[in-house]
Amino acid sequence: MQHRRVTRRGKTVIAIAGVAAGVLALLGVIQFALSGDNSAAQPNVTATTTTSNGVETPDGALETTEPSADVKVTTGSFKQQRGMLTVEVTRVEAANGRVKLFVTATNASQARMTLPVDGIAVLDDLKRTYAASSSKWDSLVTQGTTTSGTVVLDEKLGSGVNSLTLTFSSISGQFAPTGAAITVTGIPVPK
Repeated sequence: MQHRRVTRRGKTVIAIAGVAAGVLALLGVIQFALSGDNSAAQPNVTATTTTSNGVETPDGALETTEPSADVKVTTGSFKQQRGMLTVEVTRVEAANGRVKLFVTATNASQARMTLPVDGIAVLDDLKRTYAASSSKWDSLVTQGTTTSGTVVLDEKLGSGVNSLTLTFSSISGQFAPTGAAITVTGIPVPK
């Protein structure tokens, strides 16, 4: 029986193979984290609705011509996480069929992401789609930061709508979610 002596070159080859296997395993974990397979729609933590009568509203998009317009408000936490991006709706305001969503985006990655306004779409529970081009939204979310803004629907809601689904598509950036989109479902419309 012959014994082979492990040479210095053999030890180097074994060390390189071990490092390569570790790097491949780490890349697999990163790909899983960014694939969206770990996405978790967070349940509504709280939801309250209030009504106020008044002329003034926080934003001109919900101002009405009638001085006694009701502004109805729902607050809560409606969010979705995909990879290293989390989008959360914390407040919904409705007045005369016009809706404004208060949105926060958190980028936990080490690279910036862009969530463009023209990539925002809202779907109601009756399957009608609304654009949101008049939103006050800064599309750039730098690495490790949170940005907030408002998404204002361009059209009035149809009657009988109870909930909304907010989608940011066309997301770009090194760590953008797979499919370049994130969707928050089950956002209640204040009544």
